[in-house]
Amino acid sequence: MTFRPALRPGAPLLRRSATHLQVGTSPGIVIADRPGLADLLRLLDGVRDLDRLQDLAAVEIPELGEPVAAVLTELCAVGAVVDAAAAGVTSRRRGSATVGVVAGSGSAELARLTRSALSSAGIDVSDSAEPELLVITSLGEAARSVYERASIVGVDHLPVVIDEDRVRIGPFVRPGKTPCVGCHDLHRADWDPAWPALIHQLGRRPPLAQPAAVDPLTLRAAAIELAAEIIARVDGHSPRTVGRCLVIGPGHDERATWPVSFHHRCACDLLNAA
Repeated sequence: MTFRPALRPGAPLLRRSATHLQVGTSPGIVIADRPGLADLLRLLDGVRDLDRLQDLAAVEIPELGEPVAAVLTELCAVGAVVDAAAAGVTSRRRGSATVGVVAGSGSAELARLTRSALSSAGIDVSDSAEPELLVITSLGEAARSVYERASIVGVDHLPVVIDEDRVRIGPFVRPGKTPCVGCHDLHRADWDPAWPALIHQLGRRPPLAQPAAVDPLTLRAAAIELAAEIIARVDGHSPRTVGRCLVIGPGHDERATWPVSFHHRCACDLLNAA
């Protein structure tokens, strides 16, 4: 991939003193100045590649006196310069992502807020029949058949449950590779033997219009956390909710987590062992 250097995104180039430059103010990266350095930094627009910069510097900044590649390597090491080409790859990956959302009754507002957060990050929710990631939101526990279908066809999926005054995200499931919702249920049944009977009833609850128990700010905080999980997956990273549940609420700034491991009685553990 072609190296296209650019200054740290959003960071201005500033004169700190007669002998030093500074990139950004948060808190800022201080660089010892030398002849031609400021002029070189002003050429870093993220469009010109290294070869073009070297040609320009040879003509326009003869006082630089050192190889452009060496200067940029030093600046990249301290974080003052980044590779715009790598950022472009991320943008293209997000633009081509196929993320689907199944919003159960009562969870439409959470789904809408999540779509908005994803859109600002360059990810559009797709109507594709074969998404690479399926997000399943519900008010109360969803019927387990929804997750089972996703597992059968091998689609990564993320359960999101509005549970009274909280929102639970996870576990993020990569079928056959990570613990699934069945594992979560079996672990809960180990300490609450009535859980299987409760799930059956919860999955058949009559639809409700709004998740009234969730504070509006908590719902928005949950949408941001959910969007972060989706973005991590699209960008090729491991979401925090792989093998874990994240709960937001009751307050918008309250978080709780717990691990979800493979359960020895779940069929997905057999797939993992294979």
